[in-house]
Amino acid sequence: MDILPVALVQASILRKSPAANVGSLLAEVTRAGDNGARLVILPELWNVAYVNGTVEFPVLKEHEALDSFSAVARRFGMGIVAGSMAILSGAGKANRSYAIGPDGKILLSYDKVHTFPAFFETGLFKPGSALAIFELFGWKIGLLVCFDIEFPEICRALVEKGTDLLVVAGAWPAEHIRIWKTLLVARAIENQVFTVGVNRCDKGPLVRFGGRSLVVDPFGDTLLQLDDRPVTELAWLRKDLVDKARNTHAVWSSRRQDLYRKWR
Repeated sequence: MDILPVALVQASILRKSPAANVGSLLAEVTRAGDNGARLVILPELWNVAYVNGTVEFPVLKEHEALDSFSAVARRFGMGIVAGSMAILSGAGKANRSYAIGPDGKILLSYDKVHTFPAFFETGLFKPGSALAIFELFGWKIGLLVCFDIEFPEICRALVEKGTDLLVVAGAWPAEHIRIWKTLLVARAIENQVFTVGVNRCDKGPLVRFGGRSLVVDPFGDTLLQLDDRPVTELAWLRKDLVDKARNTHAVWSSRRQDLYRKWR
């Protein structure tokens, strides 16, 4: 597929009702499907409850949410990056993202590699240690969760394995939203790929999430930027822009891997 219609679901997450979030997010995913989306992206950690500054965990089983999203993916023949969820597994607790294919099957799961050393993440979630890349309609897509975008190493590793598109499920605070926007643009420019970040926009007593979800092309140009309100919008990504950017401005082909390895 040369042109990929991508829907960004910038949601105001209900902090005390994870089950209600499933209903509202399913409605937005369905609306995106009706509007022609072939890939829909949700934000980070929408299945946990925040009460009096603490997190109630766990509150929703994986299948209770993923089965519903799988049914919608199958109905429209589209892919879904189901944001990320707080998950209990045999190895402990994880901040886990899922990619669902157009047949409704889980393509892969990804545990956030870089847990954030503030709020409640560090010490609660076991960080992941593996890259996540899946193929959808001829595109190679790499998954990241929020704080991961701060680290150029993981983004470069994904692109070196052929990724055309970096997808970031976010829960980025409003007070640092300028960093979120700058990082998304920087990762697109230095890797010459599309970068899409989908953020939350709910506001609580301890932290306000800033929205400003963004679609950046391989030239670093912004194709879509949302404000700080809940909304679902589509952007159309042209795959040929990856090669065009690399042929126009030879950053990717000018890397000197032999030297970089010596400097480590």
